[in-house]
Amino acid sequence: MSLIGRDEKDVIIIDNSPTSYMLQPECALPILSWYNDLSDIMLKQYIPLLIDLSKLNDVRDAIPHFCRNNVVDLELAR
Repeated sequence: MSLIGRDEKDVIIIDNSPTSYMLQPECALPILSWYNDLSDIMLKQYIPLLIDLSKLNDVRDAIPHFCRNNVVDLELAR
């Protein structure tokens, strides 16, 4: 993530593979794979959360409170 040149406090990684964000788990929102599932709406369900996170000074302060063991608890995130 350091290669993109952005401050980590302003970056969120959304990925289905924990390997992709293992070095920055405090910036990560895990998501289920959507391959070949035309009815998948998981990313849409993240929209209110992403809007709220966009208002924070540092996303790393919030994400660990509702994201554990590669699972996002949307109830805790509210």
